[in-house]
Formats: sequence, structure tokens, C-alpha cells
Amino acid sequence: MSYQSNNNAVLYDGCRPLQNLAVLLEVTEDISTLEGNGFSLQVNCFPPPGHYVQNQQLNWLQYVVYVLSNQLWWEVQYWSVGAPGAWPSGYTALPDTTPWLPCWANDYHLFSFGAAPGNTLPRDSKLQISHQTDDAGNVALVKFDYTDPDDNVSSAQFPVPENALCPVSAFTVNLVGPGGGSNSTFTTGLTESRGIFYYSLDPGTLSVQTGGLGSACGEQNIPTGETSNAVYTAVDGAPASTVIQTLGPAIQCAVQNLFAAESVTVQQLRNVRDHQLTAPAGAFLSEVLDRHSADLAGLLADDPALAAESRQLLHEAARAARDGAPFDDALLDRAGRLVDRAGTLVPCSMSGIAGAVQTILASLRGRTLAAGIEEASKTIMPRYPSPPPDQSQTSDGDGDSDV
Repeated sequence: MSYQSNNNAVLYDGCRPLQNLAVLLEVTEDISTLEGNGFSLQVNCFPPPGHYVQNQQLNWLQYVVYVLSNQLWWEVQYWSVGAPGAWPSGYTALPDTTPWLPCWANDYHLFSFGAAPGNTLPRDSKLQISHQTDDAGNVALVKFDYTDPDDNVSSAQFPVPENALCPVSAFTVNLVGPGGGSNSTFTTGLTESRGIFYYSLDPGTLSVQTGGLGSACGEQNIPTGETSNAVYTAVDGAPASTVIQTLGPAIQCAVQNLFAAESVTVQQLRNVRDHQLTAPAGAFLSEVLDRHSADLAGLLADDPALAAESRQLLHEAARAARDGAPFDDALLDRAGRLVDRAGTLVPCSMSGIAGAVQTILASLRGRTLAAGIEEASKTIMPRYPSPPPDQSQTSDGDGDSDV
């Protein structure tokens, strides 16, 4: 199943308070818009019924990063959607609050916490919105963290006021226009506006809530007003403490593209992947194919000779794996030359992969696939066995300017 625009999967933990929720977007291809007008990443959350501030029931909690005016901005808003347009006559409200935003003053302000030249999130950057919850499961602190491609970290945080402490029972993520009901048109293609979302709890287990908002936990069906052409794949790995979703249309594995007309070969290679690439070095190879499918698909499409040689080598490797035969030197020498050639053509994000693959090829000499992968696993491990670490632990700077 796929989702789009302001209609994405709703995730929950069986209606229990979501503990220390973190939403991490790892950018795999520059995220930008055709209009150049920016966009927003929204973590839209839903508290369980029964939480009131100034006699208004909270029903929609927004945690937003705007990519706007070449800057990153954060905003937190706790809504009472459907509240009356004015306070009752004679009621003394908290200064600068409204019935529909009753929790704290002036929460229409945006706060800058980093640079975003060209209103773009560049490839290899990371953007995270996370919660710290208290012993009662209430969201007590909200953190915003951006890591640029050079590993420079910009952070901000928002302590939730005491009067607004409440838990979150479900959430959805939307990559949409930059506020005010606006639309954004993201660039599209194999190497345009793509990324990976990591959703995690600590502790807890995330699942997709079937039936949409309100079907399980009593939350109200309140979508964000902003829209876009963003597409999200189905959520992968649920139920689990960390689940994954891809931003951008799903791309067939580059290997599957190579053998599009050979379903038997595709199945053979899939069996090799699922049953013989289970050690750490094998998991590394599977990960490379998954994470860099756009890069590899484009590379093979642009170089028919490279694609033809890759196809032939995979045929021979699949035959050796099926027969449990040792890999011969001639096959491995050809594979080494192909890896060297491809290594000069791949983007910087694949730096170091060619060397690791050469180590695996050396480990296969005179060994079966299983024995060679086991040998290579002494030194080759998956690069991303879990979501990248929470960069928010490295800085506690506050946003300090508003517009």
C-alpha cells in the first residue's frame, strides 16, 4: 500500500502513550520543490480524549519543521479544533491565547535553528523531530535536530508548558506545503526528492492503525490543510520498536531490473538473498542493493555493457550458489574488474562500498558462498543495522529568532 500528500499511514502502540517518539528523515536524494517556495515536515499527533486546557479539549498536536526562506524553522502548536471563535464573555484567558490554540502565548511564531540554502534538504542530510516523555507518558520536551552532509548539527528544543502536558496515542507524518494551506510540488525521479523515514519508540512497538484516524483510539479525524505531490510507500517492519517508510515511489531492485524478462533467474537470486546472505557480510550486500537501488538502476541503464557483464556474472554466481560449489578465480577476477569500474561511476554516498565488496570477493576465493560470506563477516558488517543515532543528544541549543 502507498500513501501520498497529507494522507499517510497512522501509527500507534495499541492506544498506549507513545514513549519517546522519534521521527527521523534520512535524505537519500535532494528534497526540493519545483516552485522553490519551500515545504514543511509535519509530525501530526493525536492525544487520547479527555485532555483540556482552559476548558478546551486538545485534539491535534503539531510538531513542524519548515524549510522556508533558506532557513530551517520549528513550530509547536497544540490545537483544540472545533473550539468557538472567541472566549466566553467575562472569561480571563491566558494572555495572547485563543480557544483554538489555548495552551501558550503567540504560538504562531516560527523559530530559526539552521540554514537550508535553496530551500533544499541536500542528499546525505538528516532531519529529526523527537519527543522526550515523562514518567506518565506525557510529552515533556520536543527536540528538533538537523545534520548536514558534513555532519554539522543544528538543534533546538521546546519544553512543553506544565498546563499542556499530555500523551500522544497516534501520529502521522506529512511532507507538504509550508503552511497556510499551501501546496508544494516536489521534484520527482530516481534521483529527486527521495528519503527514508525511521519511526521509533523507546520503549514500545509501532503498528499501522487500520481504518484511519479515530478508528482505534478515539482520536479525531483531523488532516493537515497543506498538500503536496509527495508519495510514501507502505510502512516496513511493523510491528516493531523501529519501523521504516520510504519517501518517493518504490523502485524495483536494480538486480530485478536486470532480469525483468527472466522470472526464474529473479527467483533464484531472491532465494540466494533470503537464504544464503544471512551473515553480516551478506546483510551488507542486501543493504547496498536496497539503499542504493536508484543509483544502481540509473548506472546500469546508462551503461549497457556494464549491465550485460553484471547480468552474466550474476547468472554464474547464482549457479555456483545453487550447486554449493566453490567460486573459481576467473569468475572472481571478472567481478573484481567490474566492481573497480563501477566504483569510479557511483556517487559519493556510495564511497567505500567498492572496497568492502572487493573484500567479500577475496573471501570467496576457493570457498562456497556460505563459507566465503562467513569469512568476510569477520570484517564486513552492515552499515546501518539500526537507525542512525539520535543527534539531538549532541547539542541543546534553542531556537532564538522568530518571524
